[in-house]
Amino acid sequence: MEARTTIAVACHFPIENTMLKKLYLHHFRNYTQKEISFSPGVNWICGNNAQGKTNLLEAIYLLSTGRSFRTHLLNQMIQQGAGFFYIEAEIEKEGVSQTLKLSFDGETKKVEYNATTYAHFTPLLGVVPHVLYAPEDLSVVAGTPSHRRRFLDLHLSQIDPLYLHHLARYHKAMRQRNELLKSKTEVAIDPWEMAMAQNAQYLLEKRKKLMQELKGPLLAQMEQISSGNDPIAMKYQGTLSGTSAEELLQEWQKSRKKELHIGTTLYGPHRDDVLFSIGSLSAKSYASIGQQHSVAAALRLCLWEHLKTHVGEPPLFSVDDFGAHLDSTRQNRFQEELLKLGQIFLTSPKANPEIFPEKRVLEITSEGVYKLL
Repeated sequence: MEARTTIAVACHFPIENTMLKKLYLHHFRNYTQKEISFSPGVNWICGNNAQGKTNLLEAIYLLSTGRSFRTHLLNQMIQQGAGFFYIEAEIEKEGVSQTLKLSFDGETKKVEYNATTYAHFTPLLGVVPHVLYAPEDLSVVAGTPSHRRRFLDLHLSQIDPLYLHHLARYHKAMRQRNELLKSKTEVAIDPWEMAMAQNAQYLLEKRKKLMQELKGPLLAQMEQISSGNDPIAMKYQGTLSGTSAEELLQEWQKSRKKELHIGTTLYGPHRDDVLFSIGSLSAKSYASIGQQHSVAAALRLCLWEHLKTHVGEPPLFSVDDFGAHLDSTRQNRFQEELLKLGQIFLTSPKANPEIFPEKRVLEITSEGVYKLL
């Protein structure tokens, strides 16, 4: 194995909360083998296009959530020509240094956290709390309902392990019900509907509670970014009217005849949506691209604060393609909010010397060499 190349960044900030200190990448995307040390404050990653800036954020996001924000296929994160990828992180939690490792060889996942090994990536959730604002976030506002459900599920899974448990059980029961619907048989469908109802009740309760908790902060954050020009509202749109497990079960029983004909489950948390509106108009249909990016930025800032409240420490915050999507006024407002956060990772072609004076700049060159500026 090649010797590791190490880039050191001096730390001049107090280390009290969870912090990513070092990141080692082996055959991950375009990184053959590289170790990078980070500052506890602002880490600005710059360089030309296609040099691997976003790949670094993707690796951090994978460490935090067990998944990529760019692809559903882990194979795509393996460097071309290699048979695996390996990521190792040194983190600091409550003043104690810890090690987090994960790998994938095309078939087998493996996570090792403080010498405990797991055969899946689920245990990563909650270890390194993290919020990411990326160009892909436009889909949360203007994309399909599945994108909005995904942002709900990922956020809630970081703060509540039981949420992920109920989500997995709900989808397992629904898949079994769908198989029976496709085969046009009602034999043995009742137990699966009961399981769906019990788990759906938990999911809906947590999602609607999150909507209520974000409602006021999102309005205030959007007012701050837009200088009061874009009053934002957010509403959970459910496909079922019931709230208790019994009511949900009754609704599936009533819809069974229709769903037997179609061959799939039409109603439930897997079909719900979140609606954003600016004033009285749908943000998805009528907001400008700049307004939609403003909603996404405000939402991510609110999710950071919400996550901080529930996990008891400031999460990491990452911004991919920093400064590319908001006008100058909104960008300045967004930057002001970033100053209130903890450890931050930014990517852009160039680092602005006038922004974040205490930042640490890491430049990626075409030769793959890292330079501190």
